[in-house]
Amino acid sequence: MKRLLLLLVPVVLLAQIEVDTVVHLHSFIMNGFFIPELNKLYLVGCYEHDLLDCSTYQVLARIPRSYDNSYGYCSWNWRRQKLYVGFNPAPDSLVVIDMGADSLVTTIPRSGMGSAYVASTDRLYRGAAEGLVALDCATDTVVCTIPAPVSGYGFYYPAWDSVGNKLYVSIGGWGLPPKVAVYDCATDSLTTVINIPSPYRAHAMHFDHLYRKAYYSVDGMAGQAGVIDTRSDTVIRAFPFHSNPLFNTGVALNTKDHKAYFLGNDSIYDDNKLYVIDCATDSIVRKLTLPRASRPVDFVRWIPWSNRVYLTRMSAPTHQDLGMYVVDCNTDSIIVSNLILGYWPPYDFQIDPIRERVFAIGCESTSVHVLRDVEGGMAEEPASTGPALASGLQVQMTSGGFDLNYSIASPCRVNLSVYDLMGREVIQLVAEEQSAGQHCEVWDRRDYSGSALARGVYFVRLDASGSTDVKKAVVTR
Repeated sequence: MKRLLLLLVPVVLLAQIEVDTVVHLHSFIMNGFFIPELNKLYLVGCYEHDLLDCSTYQVLARIPRSYDNSYGYCSWNWRRQKLYVGFNPAPDSLVVIDMGADSLVTTIPRSGMGSAYVASTDRLYRGAAEGLVALDCATDTVVCTIPAPVSGYGFYYPAWDSVGNKLYVSIGGWGLPPKVAVYDCATDSLTTVINIPSPYRAHAMHFDHLYRKAYYSVDGMAGQAGVIDTRSDTVIRAFPFHSNPLFNTGVALNTKDHKAYFLGNDSIYDDNKLYVIDCATDSIVRKLTLPRASRPVDFVRWIPWSNRVYLTRMSAPTHQDLGMYVVDCNTDSIIVSNLILGYWPPYDFQIDPIRERVFAIGCESTSVHVLRDVEGGMAEEPASTGPALASGLQVQMTSGGFDLNYSIASPCRVNLSVYDLMGREVIQLVAEEQSAGQHCEVWDRRDYSGSALARGVYFVRLDASGSTDVKKAVVTR
């Protein structure tokens, strides 16, 4: 039954952020998960979970919960339009939601922390103390439980590398050195165990498929973040700072510029900082000290269309310190500082790349602020007027994929890449010096791994010596 919500539509301009709408709910909200193709936002609350229609901001369904202090770890199965939501602490369970039908499918009593959907096998993997649990998503039943490769260890935060078709799972135990177990998803077989040079287990991996790397924070305030080479499955760099993921994630991966943004500090007594990492060299190219950083900032999210990073602080000694920040990734500088949206700061940011909205979840405890960037944008746009392009990018659908045509006025370096709606680079087609004249590249609707991409909207971006052009490509089969 649909339930109308109290809506405020102030369209208030705050620095370079516009508050478009404020949606008030009736329960404390912890976090959420947005499905762009369905235009629906699943909201995880302490006492109830709401499914929000983001075209009308009406509640489509409610899932009551009888306990508090829950925190949802969500995994999206786009093939079956199912959302898997994990709850911690007790009673530990995995809730399956049919997002197309707006209904609860089942609740699976299974402890654990984090889950990952693997599209190549249509399985969901959930970390648990007793082992790595694999579910068949067609029937939502457990098909196997993989024991820990090291005695005394439990599984946490699984993450799927779609290019290598491998599963990376943090494993750890009380007083034991942290590790990452790597599994071949085709066979569920262990390929290697990686030692993590930190006293705390790895948390929230983010994959840069161009450079075949995985960036991780650690589950503690005095541990070193790092990067794994996913070809050799070795840690190739432990960064010289302490990461601060707390309950959320301390890493945001910018797949447009191939930069990683880490929350952390030089010591546990130091002010909080945002470290900017060049993914090509894994070097720290910038270190931003956040104002009023007497306590850690807890959450960071990259916004692809405006090429910005949003940060929020959930713990601070005074209410005046409970704000959010915005960083411009083009200059890696703070453009919005300590923005106060409500008595509490957002607990989570969810993004809508189709309609270019940011959902700031948990402001004033029970509200969702719908934000829009005032400037910037990653969307379809005409060619820039720079001298390098003689004619703009033309995207033409063919029976085998797309022909990408463009003309260069003078010899220059050309980068041609395809991005999904979330702003993630799915494949790079050109990265080289090219001669003047007409050029044609063919994209066969496949990603870095050679897998056919799902139906949907993608963006082709052409960069030629400072001139850019972005065009839409719609994959229909």
